[in-house]
Amino acid sequence: MSSIENLMGSNPQFNSVLSRLENLENDAVSNLEATASTAVAAAETQLSNLTNDLRAIVPEGFSVPNVSLQSQLQSLSGLVDPAQSANLLASITTDFGDALSTSGFSLDTLVSDAASAFGLGDSLSGTIPNFELSPLGDIIQKASEIKVPTIDPVIEEASTFTENSDFAAAKTAAINAVITTSKTLPTADAGVLRVSEKSKKVTQVQNGVAITKAVTTASQAVETTATGVVSRKNISDKGFSHQTGYASEKFTYDQLTSAGGGVSVVLSKEATKIRYVLGFTQEPETTGVRPSGKPHLRYKFEVVSEGANTEIGSKYGYKADSWYLSDGLVDGGTEVIIKQDYREYDRETKKDAKTGETKKTVAIKVGYTYNKTYDPIYAKLEEA
Repeated sequence: MSSIENLMGSNPQFNSVLSRLENLENDAVSNLEATASTAVAAAETQLSNLTNDLRAIVPEGFSVPNVSLQSQLQSLSGLVDPAQSANLLASITTDFGDALSTSGFSLDTLVSDAASAFGLGDSLSGTIPNFELSPLGDIIQKASEIKVPTIDPVIEEASTFTENSDFAAAKTAAINAVITTSKTLPTADAGVLRVSEKSKKVTQVQNGVAITKAVTTASQAVETTATGVVSRKNISDKGFSHQTGYASEKFTYDQLTSAGGGVSVVLSKEATKIRYVLGFTQEPETTGVRPSGKPHLRYKFEVVSEGANTEIGSKYGYKADSWYLSDGLVDGGTEVIIKQDYREYDRETKKDAKTGETKKTVAIKVGYTYNKTYDPIYAKLEEA
């Protein structure tokens, strides 16, 4: 660790520090066998010299503080002697005028603002920009100093919520307008629900099967009171002729009941038309031979209405069983009886094509039309 002689740009003070460090190292090596007191004394001498050289490298700080524009304007606002005011303003203009103009400030405006704040006893922080002049002549703009509070913190009071009366009334009306759902039809008018007691028998034919049942027609749903008020009924336990729905119900093998030389199923609703009946067998039935020579196997079979053509299809045709309706309803639903003259519809399980797992499946499937007991078109909430 030594300095390089005659090196351009070298620093004599720094070279002296390097030399002191080298001397400290040499003394330490030469005093390895000396007494501890001798070695310590030699090291202290070298360290003292090193400290002095290091301090010589660091320049002394400025003893003169920065000149503050805020302080200068504060002093200017407090002067009453015109001559002193003129001299201080001239000094402020010389020190800060150009920098203020470059930064977009007007010294005249700042002088006026400072005088106003001084007269009110307010701080100039936040009103006058925080410019300072360093001893080297540099102008520096700093952030405004944070004001120190002079009063106790203000206690924030909790706000008082005033409910909007119109909104509250609308909310209550909306809640009251909600109808409690139920699987049981109402038997008397309640709010927007108005019960019709009128009906007549209507016969509908599908696939050669005629079904006669009582329904409430559109004209019967309109009633006029003794005072001449027209009321539209929207509930009928018989169902509305103009409100029809479609349902498809599936029945597993253990849900079938023996009846009339076959099996029977009971629909959940009273049907007005039977759209189709399908039966499924557990073991496939061969209904022909494919061009490849393999047999054509069938699990699903159409069941036709009693008296209809039982020959289904041509190329891979088969004899179809038939169905008919029992007299009356069973638990409010239509009973369909399927004859099993040609095959037994005993399918209980099938293999899933994707997973290969065996799962429970259906034996009979029925699609039908029914009349809905609720007519939603004419309900008016404002009449509730």
